[in-house]
Amino acid sequence: MISGTLSYASFGVGTSSHLFGDLLAREAGIALLHVPYKGAGDAAKDLLGGRVPLMFDSATSALPQVKAGRLRALAVVAERRSPFLPDVPTFAEQGIAGIDLSGWLGFWGPAGMPSDVVAALNAAIAKVLAMPDLREQFAQGAYEATPSTPAELDALVRDVSERWARIVRELGVTAQ
Repeated sequence: MISGTLSYASFGVGTSSHLFGDLLAREAGIALLHVPYKGAGDAAKDLLGGRVPLMFDSATSALPQVKAGRLRALAVVAERRSPFLPDVPTFAEQGIAGIDLSGWLGFWGPAGMPSDVVAALNAAIAKVLAMPDLREQFAQGAYEATPSTPAELDALVRDVSERWARIVRELGVTAQ
């Protein structure tokens, strides 16, 4: 860590952890030094080792370290608090707007898949995601099983893609 400058680790240039750090600096009006790593594992090792003081990480990988007392969760990057970290406030609750992009996973198939096949797969996936044992397994990994329709997923992808593209342009992030 460079003396007098607060640094943060990221998974690499252009990754979500990099963009969240730049967003935090912009929205909070503070200077942060970006320290890019070649992946989440190396960044987490240096965070745990005290070589960098901050990092944006997924709940899935950070939660075990938080529960073990090796990391302290400072804020949730979402519109609402995480059910897995209910005592950790969002950035918005702490007066820092604009850092509320949640992660998600989708189920994909090839372009041109027949609509009846898409509908059948979607119904099967929703049924599986409603299974209590699967929901519990997801929760252990800090995931919430939230089924949606193909149209809802399409709208989400478009919205998130447009939002990230705007953020990347505004922050001036470029490939190195």
